[in-house]
Amino acid sequence: MTRRYGYVQADAMAPLRLGISACLLGHEVRYDGGHKRDPFLANTLGRFVEWVPVCPEVELGLGVPREPIRLEGDPAAPRLVAANSRRDLTRAMTRLARARAAELARLDLVGYVFKTDSPSCGMEGVRVHGGSRPRRRGTGLFARALMERLPLLPVEEEGRLRDGALSARFIERVLAYAHWKGAVAAGMTRRRLTAFHAAHERLLRANHPTACRRLGALVANAGKRPLHAVVAAYGAGFMEALRTAPPSTRRRAPAPPAARRSPTARPAASRPAPRRPRSSP
Repeated sequence: MTRRYGYVQADAMAPLRLGISACLLGHEVRYDGGHKRDPFLANTLGRFVEWVPVCPEVELGLGVPREPIRLEGDPAAPRLVAANSRRDLTRAMTRLARARAAELARLDLVGYVFKTDSPSCGMEGVRVHGGSRPRRRGTGLFARALMERLPLLPVEEEGRLRDGALSARFIERVLAYAHWKGAVAAGMTRRRLTAFHAAHERLLRANHPTACRRLGALVANAGKRPLHAVVAAYGAGFMEALRTAPPSTRRRAPAPPAARRSPTARPAASRPAPRRPRSSP
């Protein structure tokens, strides 16, 4: 069975393939031997996607259970250190993360869900130790390597996906990225690029009107540049626009109506003071 998107005909039965931190599917791979199974990801979303579970800490050979690890030092370039033995795992994890990211790039992923707060898999706001207290400014080493290797890939953390609006936006981005990858794989031409933009123009305008106009101009002038350069620029701009939260459509509540006043009434300050009754002589 196929479905036509207006620019390419794709197999509607092909499952979407997403990477995920293995503990979120119930795999007992955490440092304490436990897991962090997420019912929404495992049961609900799992019915519609093919998960590719990854645990870089186990793949590094740290074992289960294992000594806790944490980020330390500069949040922009932190070290990964074993909390008790003080073993520095930065170089080993960086090497594994880059190799694993290259492997995942060949699996045609259309999204990835990271484990919140993980020193290896946290997408943002991971604790970085050093100084008087930890700062929530870090990114897990594996997550950083994957996002650098696949910059267009829609990524999220399971903690943020508990928000209904963020969950819907993530799924929307995953589907849009799958459509884009399918269009490119089918062979992109200027005509197909124009059709793709027309099919997604409403979505783009809702998320980022300025980017929508910019991408429209890119398509309109596609004949002035090499096609491969136009396609690369459009893909980057398309996914970047969808990362942007759509502008709020909520309106301010109207101010309560002012109390009605008689048109002949004068302000209290302008009214003459009442006359005092004369005292009898």
